[in-house]
Amino acid sequence: MADPLADIDRALLGQVFEQSISKPVTAEQMIRYAQACGETDPRYLEDGPDLVANPTFAVTLRREKFVPEGVPRDLIYRGMDAGKDVEIGVHVRPGDVLTGVSTLHDIYEKTGRSGKLTFLVLRLVVENQRGEMVAVIDQKMMFR
Repeated sequence: MADPLADIDRALLGQVFEQSISKPVTAEQMIRYAQACGETDPRYLEDGPDLVANPTFAVTLRREKFVPEGVPRDLIYRGMDAGKDVEIGVHVRPGDVLTGVSTLHDIYEKTGRSGKLTFLVLRLVVENQRGEMVAVIDQKMMFR
């Protein structure tokens, strides 16, 4: 079977393919997200001066593009979600404006029980308006 990622230009690795900027985050958004996660900690649920977003809130940052130009669109539909790695930085607070920068972070292979597996890692780095790292999110896709 042909390498499913053979047509991807490796020069795309590390290049920014999208930057998105959120509107100011509201307390209501933060509380709704915490409730949806089943959160019980009052830091995430009670509006007031101590309110912060649940640590995984940054995954809600919307992106227009999921993959860079140069990655065949039909390839994405053949892939399987292989999970996310999330590194948490500073807390998100009401009024924060989040900037997300997306790159093709890695392409690698490994052998599993069913044979060769190829992985594509898309990285989203999220910072607040002060330039502080909020989160680094690596979305992995697996191809057979």
